[in-house]
Amino acid sequence: MHQFKLTIVLSFLIIIVACKSNKRNVYKESDYTLFKIDSADGIIGTKFFSYNYDTNREMQIDYWNDGTIMAKGFTYKKHIDGELLMYDVDGKLSVIDSFKNGKQVYAKEFHIKDTTVLIFKNGKLSPFKSIDSL
Repeated sequence: MHQFKLTIVLSFLIIIVACKSNKRNVYKESDYTLFKIDSADGIIGTKFFSYNYDTNREMQIDYWNDGTIMAKGFTYKKHIDGELLMYDVDGKLSVIDSFKNGKQVYAKEFHIKDTTVLIFKNGKLSPFKSIDSL
């Protein structure tokens, strides 16, 4: 009887260890398979990927017209989940947003916001100096 209990306990421990070792990184891009491409005039706009182990998870990559990546992010049940990376037109990382169940956890911007006010007058842009310049 003692040996039977020991066998059950060992079997249970083996199952627990096996389950923990199978834990997957849902943000590993190589575990996603391309299933749809949106394009216009032969220019790829967006690629959609499905997670190989759970079809509720997807990865989406958006592209600028020149083919460089504009944004890359993951979703779970159609809600943004994980990091959303955004790139400028030069291909430089400009924003990292992190989401959990569709809610933003944090955001980090890598560019200086341009808060310059310009006036469009007589067909050209001019700096705003005062209300009188309107």
